[in-house]
Amino acid sequence: MKKLLMLLTVGTAALVLGGCGGESRMRESPGPRPDFPADAQGQRFELRLKGVNNPGYASALVQVRRVSISTVEGQPLPVRLKARFPMDLTQPEQAHLLGLFLVPEGVDRVRVEVEFDDFGGYEEASGGGVIDTRVAPLRFEAPVAYLAERGHAVVHLDLGQSLRPLGDARLLLPSLDVRY
Repeated sequence: MKKLLMLLTVGTAALVLGGCGGESRMRESPGPRPDFPADAQGQRFELRLKGVNNPGYASALVQVRRVSISTVEGQPLPVRLKARFPMDLTQPEQAHLLGLFLVPEGVDRVRVEVEFDDFGGYEEASGGGVIDTRVAPLRFEAPVAYLAERGHAVVHLDLGQSLRPLGDARLLLPSLDVRY
């Protein structure tokens, strides 16, 4: 009984102390921050990632390290990475937002590159393990006219073709299709 009372006291104290000063922190950021500076020019698009053709994984978690977008001439374009946490690619209706980017007027095509963190994880009925994502980044070119139709590109990553057994691990060898 004494142990339970002590745990309750410590837990309550932690909650009270954790809440101290919260009001002043809330005042420091009065509203949502814009994704791009006010003077940034161009049409805004989204880049999304969706797992398709799941052969039975209960989960397949990956995390994006970097997204870069450039013109075909190599000029980098403004990008805001939005994917800050691991994404479960087994969710059939979820196209995860990776980032936002701006394309200036006069650009007809862009180069897209998505780099994953080194490792992800998977789970299936017989067990689970790591996904080795240290492969070359996903790369493709996107016509701006296609992007403009719906405002986004959705990378469909084929889980059945992309996750290759490597002992208890899986190696990501991306097989993808881009939808606009």
